[in-house]
Amino acid sequence: MLNSQSFVVWGDFLRASLLGFVLGFNILLSPLSLGAIRVEQVEAWAQSHPTAQVEDFLSWVKSTDPEQMAWFTLMRKSESAQGATPLNPRAIVFGPESKFVFTFNGEDKEAGYQEVEMLFFRQEPKPQWELRKLSFNSQNKKVSFSGPNPNSCLACHQNPVRPIWSQYDTWKGAYGEFDDSIVDHGDKKEFLQFNKFLKNKETHSRYSKLQFPEGSIVSPYSEEPKGGNYRLRPNAALTDSLLKLHAKVLVARLKEHPEFETEKMFLTASLLGCEALLTGDDFEKKILFGLLAKRFKKFYRGSISWGDKGSVGANSNKQAMLYLLGLEHSDFSIEKEPTRWSYFSGNFFFEEYLAIELYDELSQLDCQIPSFQCFSNYGHTVILPIGTEKDTLDILDACDYLFSSRMTSGPIEANGPKPISNPIVTCLGCHQKDGTAPYIPFDDKERLLSDKILKDLILSKITSKDKNFRMPPTRPLSEKEILGIREWLSN
Repeated sequence: MLNSQSFVVWGDFLRASLLGFVLGFNILLSPLSLGAIRVEQVEAWAQSHPTAQVEDFLSWVKSTDPEQMAWFTLMRKSESAQGATPLNPRAIVFGPESKFVFTFNGEDKEAGYQEVEMLFFRQEPKPQWELRKLSFNSQNKKVSFSGPNPNSCLACHQNPVRPIWSQYDTWKGAYGEFDDSIVDHGDKKEFLQFNKFLKNKETHSRYSKLQFPEGSIVSPYSEEPKGGNYRLRPNAALTDSLLKLHAKVLVARLKEHPEFETEKMFLTASLLGCEALLTGDDFEKKILFGLLAKRFKKFYRGSISWGDKGSVGANSNKQAMLYLLGLEHSDFSIEKEPTRWSYFSGNFFFEEYLAIELYDELSQLDCQIPSFQCFSNYGHTVILPIGTEKDTLDILDACDYLFSSRMTSGPIEANGPKPISNPIVTCLGCHQKDGTAPYIPFDDKERLLSDKILKDLILSKITSKDKNFRMPPTRPLSEKEILGIREWLSN
């Protein structure tokens, strides 16, 4: 749940009033819900309702957790396995926390009409995302609940799984596409389409289950550009809550790296923007950054290098540090094409969530690190816990101590992202027998490896940047996925 440690930056126009926005948005997402619906609850419901339909599931969700149905956005165009039209959009229902996200559409002629796609945030045994699919059959009245992370989902959602959602401030295909507003003097077509949808929603067997928040004639969106009522900003709210949870997932992955304990304080300092604020003479700075020069060369040779796109200041080391500790740019983006930098992916916004997760953990383990509730990389200030003598603290008070851990240790040779252990599941989603794409004998490795032409074709497709040639066509593979497939084909 978004709590006092969270902070939100919607763009340049809101930076000046950042603190006021954070406090207001946190109140909106206060713990009113009984808690997100869990995988086990859905599985139990499916087993006890074998003849149910999608409408029955929506009614069950509404009665189990009413708040869940009050947080949603609507896709009038869809690039997913579920179709959408302006009058029968694809609903993305995410609740106040986005720990349980599910989708459905409203037209029986559209693909995926008898399916509910789901994304769960799992805290145990470690923070991670899990995809599920609930399928209904109107003929034999049979409900089936998939196992975790079906292969058909991984072609788009990457391996390991990540959410897919666009970044602030444009959500292509969504209602409220531009900054969560639908105005009659803006995109007239969108305004007319949405009002036609609103006229029909009350009598619709599925959309009538949604709970539209009050305060706007185009609820759940704002009727004015850059509206100040953040309860009417569902696209931005979904982006914010997904990335906050995704930060927890990435911290869990960082902690698995053998060099994390050595580098965690320096990495946190870099993510907090300390490098641009370093005190001391130039000699000390040269020592600090000289320690990392050898490792940086390995980072810049990465097949999917971040380069300098996300750097803040000339001395920023954070992308190199993250890469060397096992993460890459595609881990951070939740775009369908995980190559775009924006406010919310990579540099300005998302790394602050990552910094807070790391800093919070360090401050609980080390009494010399002052704790704080909220951090602004833009203003280099922090908000202290309630009850402390001061309200704010300059970030430099924490930077010097965090950086001191690196002054006394030499360079290390970290190897960056490791190949994933199950790389071909991404391919099997489409290329298995009876799949949506031509069959490739991944289930018969000896046969596949004996076909040199096919093997070479696979290797060329997984590394191609041409959308009309690459595999999969939906997105470029991550470096760890490419390494995993290369290793699988060579062993």
